[in-house]
Amino acid sequence: MKIHQLIKSKGLRDKARRLGRGNATGSGNYSGRGLKGQKARSGHGHRAFFEGGQTSIVQRLPKARGFTRYFKLVDSYEVVNLGKLNLDKRVADTMEISKASLKQLWYIKNEKGLVKILGDGEYTKHLTFTDIDAFSTSAKTKIDKPGTASKTAGKPYAKIDKTVKAKKPVRKMVVTEVKKPAVKKIEASKAEAKKVEVKKAEAPKVEVKKVEAPKPTTAGKVEVKKTVAKPVAKPTAKAAPAKKAAPVKPVAKKPAPKKAK
Repeated sequence: MKIHQLIKSKGLRDKARRLGRGNATGSGNYSGRGLKGQKARSGHGHRAFFEGGQTSIVQRLPKARGFTRYFKLVDSYEVVNLGKLNLDKRVADTMEISKASLKQLWYIKNEKGLVKILGDGEYTKHLTFTDIDAFSTSAKTKIDKPGTASKTAGKPYAKIDKTVKAKKPVRKMVVTEVKKPAVKKIEASKAEAKKVEVKKAEAPKVEVKKVEAPKPTTAGKVEVKKTVAKPVAKPTAKAAPAKKAAPVKPVAKKPAPKKAK
């Protein structure tokens, strides 16, 4: 059996929908191509990145002549955790761990690459490491003292320095207590008030009689006549002198016409 001898089974794909077979089929008249234009013609097509005639984005972008790759600038390590080596039954208690042994155990892919040991998980074995490029700080402490509990959870090599915010000083509520007066002072003030009331009660009441003043008599008085001032007549305004009549001019007589001789 070869690829060119394979035959498609029936019903594998639906038949292609034929366009332009009347409006009853739902794809008549323009057959889904719209009204005129380049795309409505037969055999139309556009090249890649064609944007209707304007400068395409490929031509608008600057031509970057190469770029620096990040993995070339930074050393990439293959990572192995102590917890996995501790749980692995293939690794004996006093085994020597090197790049070759790690490759045989399928922990790394290439012996020539860089390898780093991390201290994630529990570690109780006493392994010796040779030909290893780097160790994390937690891994160093566990290798020196096996059996120490792991304080970090997850990946200890991803250090996160959490900045502790300074706590705001708590404002204390100052409550001023209202001092109540002593009971003795209240009793003394009550006793003094009673003494004053007793003194007021003992004081004799003085009756005051109202004496009516004598009415003044009319005898021996000299009658004084009141003189009423008469109103003085105000001087009236003088009448204006009558205007003199203008002298009448005599009317001039016309001379009599001369008689003709």
